[in-house]
Amino acid sequence: MPAADPMPLAYALLIGQGRSGTNFLLSLLDQSAATHCRNEPDQLDSSAFAGLSEFRFFVSDEPRLRELFEPAVRRAAACVGPRDHMAEVEKDWLRRGRRRAGYFFLRQRYRVVERLIRRRTPMDGKELTFPSWMVQAERLERSLHVFKLNAAVGLGVWALAARPEARVLHIVRHPGGFAKSWLERWVRGEGGMDRGQGNADRLSDEDRLREVARRDARWAALLGDVDAMGRAEGELWWWRYVNEALHEAGRTRPRYTRVLYEDLARDPEGSSREVYRACGLEWGEAIAMRVRSIAAGAEQIARAWKDELEPGMVATVEKVLHGSAMERWWSESGGAHAAA
Repeated sequence: MPAADPMPLAYALLIGQGRSGTNFLLSLLDQSAATHCRNEPDQLDSSAFAGLSEFRFFVSDEPRLRELFEPAVRRAAACVGPRDHMAEVEKDWLRRGRRRAGYFFLRQRYRVVERLIRRRTPMDGKELTFPSWMVQAERLERSLHVFKLNAAVGLGVWALAARPEARVLHIVRHPGGFAKSWLERWVRGEGGMDRGQGNADRLSDEDRLREVARRDARWAALLGDVDAMGRAEGELWWWRYVNEALHEAGRTRPRYTRVLYEDLARDPEGSSREVYRACGLEWGEAIAMRVRSIAAGAEQIARAWKDELEPGMVATVEKVLHGSAMERWWSESGGAHAAA
């Protein structure tokens, strides 16, 4: 008899420009017993999503992506990686009493294999299939798999159009807050780190913006002379492109959810409850208590850029945001959790 078709997976792509609260939102979703949360699986040296890296920002070969995407999602859904958070709650798919021992075993395995044998940073290692003594495979398959993929605008835009079963969670941080966090994380004074998120991006920010201009005449006019941009301005234009393109692709689609980082920081319980509802996840007081604990101090962090960002940078933020539909997002009454 022919083999039965595999059970459809429930999954969400959690996408936002780096330094925008993607890790924060992933941690809040990880409080559900029904989720399997993966943190940056595409950034590992050897992983299912690493095979989709050429499509992270732009999709030029759609037939090839169609062929590769579903197997990559299924493989990633069965695995754990060194960047993933240790589950802090008992999951429906974990065998009773195996959570702590299982994650301890996995962490030691990464430390020994990657650091001592392969002599590289464990966080850049490979993903592993969960051991059968730790998880119940069928229940794991039936969970909601959340894949956090920073700045993966190409994959997100494509999935919204070509994979109607895919949910896309899009978190956006005000560009002022993003700029402050980016400066603190990636810039170390004169001659600091290169722009972007490291070598895994393959393209420099300038190259990415040139490619945006090549593909779209409207963006070419908006960007102007890429070579004349300062380091921070280029990063902010890339922030605008990632968020504007993803929102434009998803705003009319029911499985797209937009989350403002500032809403999440100001009202973590209410905002998280809305995201849970959109994902079909149960909500309860135990989850609410953990969410409030995780989010303590988040609102102060979200407001800090207004007092700490220098005037020149504020002017650059305003320049890049001017004329975008995103300008009104942070002044809308009550914020917006879903597509607007």
